[in-house]
Amino acid sequence: MSMKLNLKLLSTRFFQAKEQPCVPEDSVNRYLLEHVLRPNLEGNLLRLGDIDFSAFDADDVPALEDYYDRLYKASEDLTQFAQTVARVPPAPNTVRSFC
Repeated sequence: MSMKLNLKLLSTRFFQAKEQPCVPEDSVNRYLLEHVLRPNLEGNLLRLGDIDFSAFDADDVPALEDYYDRLYKASEDLTQFAQTVARVPPAPNTVRSFC
């Protein structure tokens, strides 16, 4: 079975998509998101002494964990999509595109 991919349509769909986080951040404590999770994801590891424990509650930690799990799942889905696109073999154009 041969798979075809319309790159022009795919490009149009990406262009039409709203620019927004792939995982909603509403339920996540801003401090944990911006000063703990994102720096760690960017490779800037924190020491315990660098964390302001008064900036969040114990209930905020499971919400951050859930956010991270959903972010990881979105990353896996994007990786799977990219791998699928990469497996589609190039096909010759049926119409001459240049002179």
